Amino acid sequence: MSITEITASPPRLTTVINPPPGELCCYGVGFPFQVAPGLGAVLCALRNEGYPAGDFENGSDVFLFDSLDNIDPAKAIPITRNTHFVNTAGERRIIIEYPAVGGFVPLSALGADGEPHPHAGTGFGVGSSLDFPLLGKGHYSKSHKRTKLICRTTIYQFSYDTHFFLIPDTDVYSRDEPLRASDSGSEWALNSPGLKQGIPDGEDILLPMNATAGDAGAIDSNSMASGVARWQCRGGVWSPVSFVPILRTDDIQRVYWIEPSVVRDLDGSLLFTARAAALQANRPSSVDHIVQVWRSDDGGATWRVVIDLPDARGEAPVTINTATDGTPYLICNRFGHERDWLIIYPLNEQRDGLLPPIDVRNALEEFGPPPIGPFWFMDHCQGETLHL
Repeated sequence: MSITEITASPPRLTTVINPPPGELCCYGVGFPFQVAPGLGAVLCALRNEGYPAGDFENGSDVFLFDSLDNIDPAKAIPITRNTHFVNTAGERRIIIEYPAVGGFVPLSALGADGEPHPHAGTGFGVGSSLDFPLLGKGHYSKSHKRTKLICRTTIYQFSYDTHFFLIPDTDVYSRDEPLRASDSGSEWALNSPGLKQGIPDGEDILLPMNATAGDAGAIDSNSMASGVARWQCRGGVWSPVSFVPILRTDDIQRVYWIEPSVVRDLDGSLLFTARAAALQANRPSSVDHIVQVWRSDDGGATWRVVIDLPDARGEAPVTINTATDGTPYLICNRFGHERDWLIIYPLNEQRDGLLPPIDVRNALEEFGPPPIGPFWFMDHCQGETLHL
């Protein structure tokens, strides 16, 4: 079996009804997950509009819904928002909160033995935040990413019984004291989640994450990695216990890997992908179009490349997902159409190649020319199977 048809629906979340005071915000990337029988949720990122700055996020909201028609913007459950402050040197700063991504065990979930899952109705989110100098009337400059930013990672604990709760006990980690897996001697600082919710593995959750080794601010060979972190719930608190790096910085080709995603195939193996990006502006353009899929047959301990294709996507994120029948597929932008034409690539039965692409949305055909700039920025897509 494979995917044969795509049905496109209208947008469900656009303008934020209750934005932070003085801000105009819209909803951007969303991360769906199952909360309870017949009930789904989506963690949705906010984005500031009207400033001379890109990637200007403003935290996350959660929405609960039992059908697509019942996603109500007025029922947003706030998770986090940006904050402004003045440091001890008298400098105005802004902490920008990027999307929270994590994992959740649905209420009433059962284990493989048919017994109730011990952590049903609980989960977590991981968010990264960047602390910049505050400019003008309230924005920041991406140019400060190399000189004046401070990185933080936050773990949010979630629960659900008849309502969704953000547990107040959050943990914040800095570059000087980063989040690390609790296994002894781990060199990896886990600084941000990937571009997809985690997947169950027994009583644990496997979450794709980005990490650094050594100097958390360095960009050189093996200092950066995309991989999979194992999270466990102990005493009602979810935390990482191990991390396996899969794709590391290539200092020779000047390539690094970001925005990872992982799924479980029909045979129980794991499939992983991430987005190749460049370490410097004068890199070969082919870097932005690589597609790689990795596979693990031993629960995530070791990995091997099964698909390696040049010129297979536009310069934008790519994620791996599974359809209702279990078919794994990639979603990305079509090669030659940077961020304005979404496609999916189902994997073949041997999982060593991609089937012909299937169109998802063509922004230029559906919406016409973009109102600002050369692209629509229709990207950062991923999918989940929900039972509503």
